Amino acid sequence: EGDLMYMPTTLPGVGIGEARHILQQTDKLIATMPEVETVFGKAGRADTATDPAPLSMIETVVQLKPESEWPSGMTMDKLKTELDRLVQFPGLTNTWLMPIRTRIDMLSTGIKT
Repeated sequence: EGDLMYMPTTLPGVGIGEARHILQQTDKLIATMPEVETVFGKAGRADTATDPAPLSMIETVVQLKPESEWPSGMTMDKLKTELDRLVQFPGLTNTWLMPIRTRIDMLSTGIKT
């Protein structure tokens, strides 16, 4: 797909202040990677009955630069490994996914994939 979605699992019942702090810190760290073009994250959901996401559900879309601009030898797997090492917070379990595939899976199953 060319981009990534970062969807960490947080502790249940995380408060809005802590979710905001996690989101800000993870976005800043992800943006430091030279392969990253932009980072945009959200915590929780819209005020709608059709989105069952809890506040503890953080989603960050990571737009990547074209692979031709990446350092020599960098691959998507290596990038995910480096990002995973970089973004480490107590209580978070990191998940790096493909955004379009993730949306399709979530829409078809109704659950976070």
